[in-house]
Amino acid sequence: MELATLRFVESVLSALAVGLLLLPRLIEEDGARFKKPVAAAAVLRLLLGFGLIVASARNIIPAGRPLDSAALLQFIFGTLIGKAWVATQVLAAVFAAAALLRLRVKNLWLDRATLGLGLAVLAVVSVTGHAVDDSLPIYTQLSFPFHTLAGLTWIGGLLGLVYWMITGRGKPPEEAWRLAERWSLVAKAAMVIVLISGLVLAWETVGSFGFMLATPYGRLLTVKLALLCAALLLALSLARYLTLAGSKKSFDFAWYGKIGGFEGACALGLLFIAGWIATITPAAHETNVYWPLPFRVTWAGTWGLKVTPWIDPTWQWGVAGAALAVVAGLAWFAPALAAAMGFAPLPRLRDWRKYSTSALALAAAVCGTVSLSVQAYPETYTDPPIAYTAASVKRGYETFQANCIACHGVTGEGNGPMAKGLPVAPADLTAPHVATHTLGDIFHWLTYGGQSGVMPAFADTVTEDERWDLINFLTVLSNSNQSRFLSPKGVIQWLVAPNFALDDPKGEIDDVEKLRGVPTLVSFARCKPEEAGFADRVASLNAAAETVKAMGAHHVTDYFGECPADPSALTPSHPDATELTYSLINHYLDEPVVNEIPEGHFLIDRSGYVRARFRHFGTDDGNLALLKAQIALTAKEPIVYVSPHQH
Repeated sequence: MELATLRFVESVLSALAVGLLLLPRLIEEDGARFKKPVAAAAVLRLLLGFGLIVASARNIIPAGRPLDSAALLQFIFGTLIGKAWVATQVLAAVFAAAALLRLRVKNLWLDRATLGLGLAVLAVVSVTGHAVDDSLPIYTQLSFPFHTLAGLTWIGGLLGLVYWMITGRGKPPEEAWRLAERWSLVAKAAMVIVLISGLVLAWETVGSFGFMLATPYGRLLTVKLALLCAALLLALSLARYLTLAGSKKSFDFAWYGKIGGFEGACALGLLFIAGWIATITPAAHETNVYWPLPFRVTWAGTWGLKVTPWIDPTWQWGVAGAALAVVAGLAWFAPALAAAMGFAPLPRLRDWRKYSTSALALAAAVCGTVSLSVQAYPETYTDPPIAYTAASVKRGYETFQANCIACHGVTGEGNGPMAKGLPVAPADLTAPHVATHTLGDIFHWLTYGGQSGVMPAFADTVTEDERWDLINFLTVLSNSNQSRFLSPKGVIQWLVAPNFALDDPKGEIDDVEKLRGVPTLVSFARCKPEEAGFADRVASLNAAAETVKAMGAHHVTDYFGECPADPSALTPSHPDATELTYSLINHYLDEPVVNEIPEGHFLIDRSGYVRARFRHFGTDDGNLALLKAQIALTAKEPIVYVSPHQH
């Protein structure tokens, strides 16, 4: 909180200085009466920057180590954020020097240069926060300075405008009107930049809509958005005043300054939260996840499933919401409809429609939300602490076999030996509906028991890590039905390839995820010379190896028996676990489920999705040509970074 408070004060000083520099330029005023406040704000911001360096160092240096000069120097010159602070302070020092020089020198170009330096100071505020994360995409890193520059310019100009209105009541009303009108244009442009860059940043730092309420970062961002909406409503009233006021000569300094002050208060609250957000973990990387509501809104889990008309509550609430929305629209246009039909307008009809339309719209929104809602739990948006790997899937498979097959069956289709005697049929864990639940929902049911009350709680019999391993297994199992349609012709990106460890003689690549960026063919085979078709299988494996090498793709082989070795291929560290995991998505239509892969090849694209599956490469089946085409296609596609835990 200390660091957030210091950042807030620093930002206010910088923004106010820029606002007082900018506003006079809008109406060609010399701004002489603002020179001292600008200089004072610039110098105070510079001095406060040194305190921020110390506070940032204390926030990063381990608690057990004293913050002495050596530790401070190590932070300043040995960390990226420390170097960013030094660069920011240098720029702030130049800005302060220019602001002080303006007290003695009256020069238009000096004023312009000082304003430019101030804007630069506002822009670089972001590089001392999350923007220094070099793992972020370049468009996100560029969005940070644009977001802070536009936002702080708006806040600084707004505060400066209020200050101008308070201190400039002796000015002609026409001049105040002109300033307000021109500032309105600047504020609108700044808001457009803030909204666009804010959406880009939220996309990268929040991760999902659920994290807006499930994480500290998201909850602060939600409050920030609420304050922004309040500020925009107040800004709308100011803009409406300029549009509807009768005369420029009747400009009301007091009213405009008061409403502007309220907007400024919202802006300051927003700025404080922004400074706070800059010091905490982004929602997308947060491990302290807690969902506070008993429900969540989801399309996939409601209307995305088969909805039965008249009977299903989802359908009933949805239709009610749509009907109320239509009635709200009719109520809003009631005066116009009455006039069009020749009825005399009722004096109170226009006032009545405001309240009725608002009430009906609110009721429609509530009904729509209910129709899209499903039950949720505190763990709903919790992300698994256990990596999504073949080793974890194998452990989850073993836990499933030991605890779940009596009801859910060996294949997870809900057909276990105890299933018929249960009051509620066990869920088919291979069905598409499984993907509509979050992994946190499944963890909750495994821990505390299922929704129907039939499935018992496993908190006392299965450890937490085993439950997450089981969820990783269920993630693969839930894809088994859809994966039957994988073919050599390729599919869209939907199936994330389970990760697994690799043995690399060079020690450079330790798992499949490290191969992303280039298409990878993962080949499985069991070769026994005494079996029929051994020669064909060997020829198929050799053809696959030669094709992959010729196309510049990676090759991973998980072979058992006397299969031909590919010298350029990598091999899994845990071949049994890898084969078991991929056997779950190696199902074919009308064929029994087996946990071994006699021969199978999975093409993984640059982003880590399974895109095609080949059973065999024969001389005349065309599969080699399809493999070449799929490798060439996926090699050109852009990389999409997606969490493997997203269904």
